[in-house]
Amino acid sequence: MALEFPKNFGNYVLKGMDEISSPAPVSSLPQGVGWWVLAGALVLVGGFALFRLRQNWTANAYRRRASTALAALAETSNQNWHVHLKSVPEILRATALQAYPRRDVVALSGESWRAFLNAATDRSLWSEQTFQVLYALAYKPASGEAVSQQGAHDVLHVAQAWVNTHKSLPFVGQKRSAKAGGENV
Repeated sequence: MALEFPKNFGNYVLKGMDEISSPAPVSSLPQGVGWWVLAGALVLVGGFALFRLRQNWTANAYRRRASTALAALAETSNQNWHVHLKSVPEILRATALQAYPRRDVVALSGESWRAFLNAATDRSLWSEQTFQVLYALAYKPASGEAVSQQGAHDVLHVAQAWVNTHKSLPFVGQKRSAKAGGENV
C-alpha cells in the first residue's frame, strides 16, 4: 500500500516555487592564448631539461662503469689483493681514454701520466707515494712484496676519487666513443 499525501501537504509558502539550478562547472583548461603559449613553453623547457639530463647520464656511463669496477676490486682486495689490484692502472687508463682524446692519453707514462691525472682534477690527488704504488701495480710482477696492502688500499681510494671527480670534456653532440677513444672500461 502506497503512502498518499493530501493535496495541501508541505510548506504553503513554497508552493509554486522552482528550485535554483546550479551553473555549469567552470572548465579547467586555459581560456586565453597566453596561457596556451605559457603551457607550450613549459613543455618545451621541460623536454629540453629531460634531454640534457639523459645526455649527461649517458655521457657519464663510462664513469659509473669504472667506479663499479673499482668498488668490486675493493671488495675482493682482502684475498690475493696484489693480484686483483693489478687491473687498477688499466681501469684508470681506460677511463682517461673515455674522457679525453686518445692522442692526449696514449703516449703518457711515468711522471707525465701523474701530471695528467693531477691536472684532470681540481686538487692534486696523486702524491709521489701513491703514484709509485700505482706504477708498481702496473709494471712489477704480482707479488705481495712489491706493494704493501696499505699502499694498495690508498691507491684504490685515490683511483676511486679520481674517477668520480675528474673533469671530462664537454659533450658537443658527437658520439663520445668517436671523440674519446672507445667503449672499454
